[in-house]
Amino acid sequence: MGIPWRITGIKTVYGIVKFTGRRNTMSLLHPQNGLGAYALFHMRKEDVLMLTKRISDYSLKGEVDYARTIFEEMSHPDTVSWNVMIRGYVENHRIGDARELFDKMSVRSSVSWNTMIMAYAKEGKAHIAMKLFLVMPNKDVVSWTAIITALSRRSHIEDAWRLFKLMPEPSSVSWASIISGFQQNGLAAETLCRFKEMLSVGVQPTSHSFTSALTASADLAMLSLSQQLYSQLLKRGFESNTHIGNSAISMFIKSGSFRNARRVLEDLPQPDIVTWNAMVVGYGQNGYGIEAIMSFHQMQKAKFLPDRVSFLGLLHGCSHCGYVEKGKQYFHSMESNYGISPGPEHYACMVDLLSRAGFLKEAHKLIKEMTFEPTCIFWRTLLNGCRIWGDLELGFYAANRILELDPYNSSACLMVIDIYASVGRWKEVLEMRRQMRKREARKELGCSWIEIKGRIHLFTTRDDTHPEADHIYLTLLLLSCDIAHNAHIIRN
Repeated sequence: MGIPWRITGIKTVYGIVKFTGRRNTMSLLHPQNGLGAYALFHMRKEDVLMLTKRISDYSLKGEVDYARTIFEEMSHPDTVSWNVMIRGYVENHRIGDARELFDKMSVRSSVSWNTMIMAYAKEGKAHIAMKLFLVMPNKDVVSWTAIITALSRRSHIEDAWRLFKLMPEPSSVSWASIISGFQQNGLAAETLCRFKEMLSVGVQPTSHSFTSALTASADLAMLSLSQQLYSQLLKRGFESNTHIGNSAISMFIKSGSFRNARRVLEDLPQPDIVTWNAMVVGYGQNGYGIEAIMSFHQMQKAKFLPDRVSFLGLLHGCSHCGYVEKGKQYFHSMESNYGISPGPEHYACMVDLLSRAGFLKEAHKLIKEMTFEPTCIFWRTLLNGCRIWGDLELGFYAANRILELDPYNSSACLMVIDIYASVGRWKEVLEMRRQMRKREARKELGCSWIEIKGRIHLFTTRDDTHPEADHIYLTLLLLSCDIAHNAHIIRN
């Protein structure tokens, strides 16, 4: 019995299904078979939808060339078919083929334009995306948002903001894009200004815009601002969003409020591994070793297995608090109990733990036994331990290793100077300073800041630029005199 070849249109396909069975239909209609080409060529216009679905399926499987064969054999592809084929190329990272097809289109929809603009944006080709945007006939909110995102990702945030202000009716997604752009470009204060401006014009914030604002507030480390932002979050019903909750925890930890961070954790209905890691790392990096260990074990009681980040926070906590034996136990348990190979960051924590506690030879041995080449951070950590415990010989060895890797490293030179000064070797101190001048090794200027009534006050060493500098130094002088007077009374 032969296949009814003379029947055209959709009946041909239905005849094949009936004759061969549904299971074998797809293989028979594969573009490698002439039968598939015959059926596709004679397909009626109302059946283009089925073929478009097949183009999409092949593209999703990565068989974009087969998808193109089906597309080429369609007698009357509509705009949707063109867009699906273009999207298939884009999703398979063949943007050149997508552009070739786009240029061939006689009638382009907004989807066609937006697909190409977003494709170039993701590829980091903001200039090409901008060219397409400028010639696009009917720009919609998607195209505006796409080009703003593209400019932000290329660090052209001022251009993105200027373009945003020209946008006819920015949506909540558009606002989220520009707010995220400011935050990702390190402009924390501007990020919060844009967020406040969005609220003032009555636009409802999305989870994405809230996350960007929370991250910016964390960068500023202002508790009052963090509390105001979290109040907005509660007011708009985002308190149960895990992703936003994780950002809020990090924000409060960086602002120094562990009580608020813990409260956010307890109020989250579905905390995840990121939530628990934020607590463990936050406690660990800020010197709360016991709390980091407690959170680590609470996480496991909540049925979350620790990962590399969990152990990093745990080791930081042990290092800051001098829990040498506990630190060793956790470090060795990574691979033996959890199958996690310690990375350079975990070894760096262990070297720091041992060096701070005075186990300098053991720290040096750990560095030598590592399976990878030690970088400056390892030798600098060991050198700091030698400075604290006065080990001249090992300290000089570590300093030489640092200067071999980074001849202009000022921190290594300064630590060696401290070691010399601690034993009264002033000749060597002068020589080291001469070497620093010769190498042009300069220490980066450090600073500290304090928040008072919502304002950040920044200070550097011997700073006299603050408007209240005279009063500040007078107060410090009075405090110094008061301390000296009290010390004299105690001694007598």
